[in-house]
Amino acid sequence: MYKSPQLDTIRQRIDTLDNEIHDLLMERADLIMMISEEKKKQGIQIVQPAREARMIRRLMARHREPLPEEAIVRIWRELVSCVSLLQTGLSVAVCVPSEMPEYWDMARDYFGSVLPMQKTPTPLAALNLVIDGKVNFAVLPYPESEEKAPWWPQLMEAIGDGVHILQRLPYGDKENYSYNNHPALIVAKAGFDTSDDDHSFIGLEVSPEISRAKIVDKAKEVGFTILSIYGRPASEGQPRSYHMVEVSEFVNKDSEKIKSLLGSLGDPQVRCRIVGGYPSPLIYKTRKKSTAAA
Repeated sequence: MYKSPQLDTIRQRIDTLDNEIHDLLMERADLIMMISEEKKKQGIQIVQPAREARMIRRLMARHREPLPEEAIVRIWRELVSCVSLLQTGLSVAVCVPSEMPEYWDMARDYFGSVLPMQKTPTPLAALNLVIDGKVNFAVLPYPESEEKAPWWPQLMEAIGDGVHILQRLPYGDKENYSYNNHPALIVAKAGFDTSDDDHSFIGLEVSPEISRAKIVDKAKEVGFTILSIYGRPASEGQPRSYHMVEVSEFVNKDSEKIKSLLGSLGDPQVRCRIVGGYPSPLIYKTRKKSTAAA
């Protein structure tokens, strides 16, 4: 057995810190439970991704090496999930197609190790579990162009039930991070609020004569920066076209840009729904450095 007074001193300090950290974690959990009870009394939604995003950004702004940023984010996500979510009895449905098993891992990274999760084979199955109130969250594949049976038109119809997109996975962007190739979205019966740096989804139901190109042009004219647009064409059973436009800002139903866009489309029967959105993904400093160097 080696003897090193210096190592012993350092380890004693670590033991003391471990106890202090544990005490603070328990105190934080107590405070979170007090907040949860107060939210219930006042009818405030329990889960608030916008506030969580602001918290993570604040912590990352003060963080320093040698601890990896990803580890810190994972620790805080675990804290938020196990205390704020588990104690309120929340659960998750994750669409996990056979060819995309990484959706389960992304969901577990975000929701933590203790929140109950179940797999579904299709996006609509997961979405319907949220709409029917059987689970609180659904993790769904990010939309793709020219999908034959996209899930998001059904989400547009469920807005009246209070279902919105609230978050994007993976939570942070890192160079060569494989999850970035197959992102996902989280939906829930909750309101979409601003984190001060957001992306939003605008759902449009329009005449089949209004093209995707026209929607993009008119959206740009009123000042939107378009990140993506997805469409479902009219059919025999559905005479109207559906489009979902992703823009690089927070948008709500009172937005003047939305009013201008709807007026410029030339469709008196146009219907618009704010489908939700998500806080802009955290970009780890390691990626910022590599990008700057390039």
